[in-house]
Amino acid sequence: MKSKISTVILIAVCAFPFKAVAQEHINSWFRTTLSIPITEKIKTDLELQHRRQNDFEGDNLFDKNLMYTFRTWIYYKQNKDVVYAISPFAYFSNYRIIQNASDAISKPTNEYRFSASVELQHELAGNFFIVDRTALEYRAFEGTIENVIRLRNRLSFRYDFNTKCNVSIGDEIFINASGTDAQHFFDHDRLFANFSFKPKHNLKFDIGYIYISRLPRNNIDIVEESNFYLNFTYIVQKRKP
Repeated sequence: MKSKISTVILIAVCAFPFKAVAQEHINSWFRTTLSIPITEKIKTDLELQHRRQNDFEGDNLFDKNLMYTFRTWIYYKQNKDVVYAISPFAYFSNYRIIQNASDAISKPTNEYRFSASVELQHELAGNFFIVDRTALEYRAFEGTIENVIRLRNRLSFRYDFNTKCNVSIGDEIFINASGTDAQHFFDHDRLFANFSFKPKHNLKFDIGYIYISRLPRNNIDIVEESNFYLNFTYIVQKRKP
């Protein structure tokens, strides 16, 4: 059923006539996560994120601010194949994507976000999995910007080399269900590749690349982005009784 929904969304997006922008943005994403197990099935994550972007007519992916984020997550692992998650609070400071010189000095837009998701995985063969994640987000903006309800669906394939490292590839599509006009029903699409490594049982690094086709709400042109990211996770160890 989920694959049918994803197919319908993809067909709907492809039906919209978008123009592509010649300039491609190059961004760098960094995220630090403190993961705290509560029980065997429940954990909570605290995330800090910072993204940077290239300046107008520049190619330095660390040049200008793109985003600051603080986010909380609560996860419930029903079993090894089903995980539910709620983000009761997230704060985003979003800087404008630089498409002309004046964008570099614009003030950021502040956003509060509330999210819920379900992630399903199925083992296709030995250590090879298909993973589907569907999420619903409510985005509340400060100022006069209309709030948005956004749907996102990610389908990926993961191969576990062992308990310490794995690789995955996939695609995630974002759809605006409300708060925008019909032309901006499509928000953006992410094509990604990820390598995950745990040098210790309580430390994890994710390194990867995401290619994004984005339609900003104040634009009618598709913006293309190359994003290189590094995520660090520290897992707090539960004290033994």
